[in-house]
Amino acid sequence: MMLTINQVDNKYFVSFNNVSKLNIINSLEIENQLLNLTYKQGNSLILNLSEIKFIDSSGFESLLKVYRSAKMNNTSLKLSNVSSEAIELLKLVELDKVFELA
Repeated sequence: MMLTINQVDNKYFVSFNNVSKLNIINSLEIENQLLNLTYKQGNSLILNLSEIKFIDSSGFESLLKVYRSAKMNNTSLKLSNVSSEAIELLKLVELDKVFELA
């Protein structure tokens, strides 16, 4: 498993296991796991991106799909502990204005 998911009530805390890149190789599998957490209304999804150092276009696409699904299902989505490398990439593609950074 690439993700560790800890649930406390309706909050899901997600961290990445031995994953430093969100890219074409792993983004679809990660996307599918995260989408499953967005379908129930009222959930909160907190993604710990401290280990993510690189995100390619496939990774950004997956994050955006999860964001859209969360929004449609009244689920909050936050990116937490975002690494400096990932922050720079989010700023480069102006997604720092889309995602809530905690």
